[in-house]
Amino acid sequence: MRTPARSGLLAALLIGALTLTACGDATVDDNDSTPTSIAPLERAPRETRTEDSDGDGAASAGRDAAPGRPRAADPGPQDQGAREIDEIPEPGMPRTPEDVQFLGELTDEGIDVEGVESQLIGTAAIVCNDDDSEFGRATVPAVAGQLVSQGRTDKSVEDVTAIIEAAAKNAYC
Repeated sequence: MRTPARSGLLAALLIGALTLTACGDATVDDNDSTPTSIAPLERAPRETRTEDSDGDGAASAGRDAAPGRPRAADPGPQDQGAREIDEIPEPGMPRTPEDVQFLGELTDEGIDVEGVESQLIGTAAIVCNDDDSEFGRATVPAVAGQLVSQGRTDKSVEDVTAIIEAAAKNAYC
C-alpha cells in the first residue's frame, strides 16, 4: 500500500528526471573551429585643456593627435594605481544633526543601530510622513521585528516600535 507522501515524492522525482532529460544536449560545445584572435586596441590621443583668449577652457588635442580625427569628450573617471590611506572613510552620506539625534535616542534606549543607520532613518521618514496606508502602518513594526530578530535589542517588538516612532517624531517631525 502506498502512502500519499511516498507517492508525492515519487512524482516529484519523476518530474525532476523528465525535466533534466528534456534539456538534451550541452549548451556549450568545445569546438576548435571557433576563432580566438582579438583585434588590437588603439589608444586615443590625450587631450590638454588650455585657456582660450575668452577664458572658456576649451579642450585642444595634444601634439600627437591625428589630423582629421574628432576630438574625444572628457573621459570621466580614470583607473588609478593603489594608494595608501591613513584612515577608513565613513561610508554613505554624512549625518545631519537630526540623524545623529534620532540614532542617539535609539542607542540610548538599548537598540544597536550599527550598520542599519540608513534603513532606520528611512523608517523615520515614513513615521513623519503620516502615511496612513497599509504600507505606512506596517513598516515600523516590520523594522522593529527585524531589530528584535537580529538580536539588536532585548525589548519586545511593540516597545521597539514605540521607541522608533517617538525618536522619529522628536528628531524629524
